[in-house]
Amino acid sequence: MKIIFLSNLDPFNNNVWSGTLKNIQQKLSESNELIWVGGRILEQAKAFSIYNRLKNKNLEFYAKIYAKILTERIERIDADLIFFGDINFTPYLHTLKPIIHLSDTTYHLQSKFIKENNFQRNQTAEYLEQKALNLYDNLIFSSNWAAQDVINYYAISHSKIHVIEFGANIPNPTKYQIEIDTNVCNLVFIGRNWTKKGGTKTLEAYKKLKNENFLCTLTIIGSTPPEMQEKDNDLTIIPFLDKAKPEDLERLCKILYHSHFLILPTEFDAFGIVFCEASAYGVPSIASDVGGVSQPIREGKNGFLLSSESTAEDYAEKIKSVFNDKESYIKLRASSRHEYETRLNWDVWGEKVNKILEETVENYKKKEKDNSEEENDVFYLPVYVINLKDRMERRKHIEEQFYGKSEFELTWVDAVEHPIGAVGLWKSIVKAVQIAEANEDDIMIICEDDHTFTHAYTKEYFLVNIIQAHEQGSELLSGGIGGFGAAVPTAANRYWVDWFWCTQFIVIFKPLFQKILDYDFKDTDTADGVLSVIAKDKMTMYPFISIQKDFGYSDVTRANNEISGMITNHFRQTDYRLSIVHNVAHKFSKDVNK
Repeated sequence: MKIIFLSNLDPFNNNVWSGTLKNIQQKLSESNELIWVGGRILEQAKAFSIYNRLKNKNLEFYAKIYAKILTERIERIDADLIFFGDINFTPYLHTLKPIIHLSDTTYHLQSKFIKENNFQRNQTAEYLEQKALNLYDNLIFSSNWAAQDVINYYAISHSKIHVIEFGANIPNPTKYQIEIDTNVCNLVFIGRNWTKKGGTKTLEAYKKLKNENFLCTLTIIGSTPPEMQEKDNDLTIIPFLDKAKPEDLERLCKILYHSHFLILPTEFDAFGIVFCEASAYGVPSIASDVGGVSQPIREGKNGFLLSSESTAEDYAEKIKSVFNDKESYIKLRASSRHEYETRLNWDVWGEKVNKILEETVENYKKKEKDNSEEENDVFYLPVYVINLKDRMERRKHIEEQFYGKSEFELTWVDAVEHPIGAVGLWKSIVKAVQIAEANEDDIMIICEDDHTFTHAYTKEYFLVNIIQAHEQGSELLSGGIGGFGAAVPTAANRYWVDWFWCTQFIVIFKPLFQKILDYDFKDTDTADGVLSVIAKDKMTMYPFISIQKDFGYSDVTRANNEISGMITNHFRQTDYRLSIVHNVAHKFSKDVNK
């Protein structure tokens, strides 16, 4: 399966999200092909704002910018689904691909913890989150705590919500101690934010145990206690360990191997990977029952949960009572390891998530097939191919172009012959429109028999542009043009043009039908010239999905017969000109394929 991994964060960096993102990426890559999309987009949007002197723009403004950039990137990739998805990237994303979202929290829950008091920002952020949650085909959360908020606060159906615990961001220990020396109790605290992770309460609990002559040690990893003054030989402080470094990872694992309890009176945690890592070594955890902590820690199985109001004395008493019952403590270590083996590792996570991915794609394909079978008379892409009967090489060419593209329904229109080629083409277009009217089509595609699909064509890329162009009021959308005057971006990969050359592949919307039928075509007119005048808000896709094949002659434009390769040159020059406009419009997005 080919998966677009949508994230601004680098999934190959072990220091991002404490290594969680890299483990997710590695596990999915074992059985799927991952393509990372979204790198550096936040920095690029910031540069865009500075370049255009934009100030005080809100979250929604940037969400729309992200969507325009990402829609172009995504729809040019032939992938089965989109995974992960930063919440700000997806509210306005236009794609037909299924999307699966993964998170450990919601903005609503997070803002309550950080006490975000900006009402307007909260309102906008939650509005965007609601739009994104509605868009996703499936949502995976690491805890019931987060999942319930999505159900209760955002009113998302529980049928598309799944809860799967994260794994430990350390290698699966080949050695761990169930039967361990219980003469001295070795405590470990792991957290970068000393205050938020409950460091002070941990240190006070340790001191209380020491004062009661309870034999214990404490190792603090990731923080330096500001309140430490006296020297204590049983206290070890390690300000920082980088698990990306083999020597630091080995030291962390060695500490866990010899530990008896992980103690973490945290003020807030959406999940707590560290509890998975402790369980991997059979180390029970004692922590605050806040946020999503109750997901990795199961009461009496791999630790104990205390209320957020619990004191240092409460922690000390819990440690002492559990540790002093040696038989029960050893059983607790065994069950802690069991929780790791059955729930809290990335192999289990990968198996469960891959099943959801496969079911999502299967359901999407089934739904697509059902829609094709049951609603084919409601929605399809009618293509009217203009072809002279004696131009069999051109007919064969078109048949090859549309082979395997079931999204199109071809109707062959016998071209009207006329001494003036431009007049013959216009009469042929009128003939095609009359057939479309009789068929009660709301949309039609005019296709000349020299049309050629480019490598940029995908069904989703094309359909998204048709939908968006229609929403913007366009009456004509070209798949590729051979000339234009001015071009203005209307989307990430679509441009308004003042006039255009070439009609080899154009989408015509219903409002333009009657204008074509009513127009009094002159001998000096050209089809593209007339359409440039009568069609409202003409647009072209870019990158082009269509160009003209040079058969060495033209029935319409005599000049193209005089110089070999002229039509090919027209498209090359136009592509070059439009690429300049495109690159300037997306100056902050030069690494398009990253």
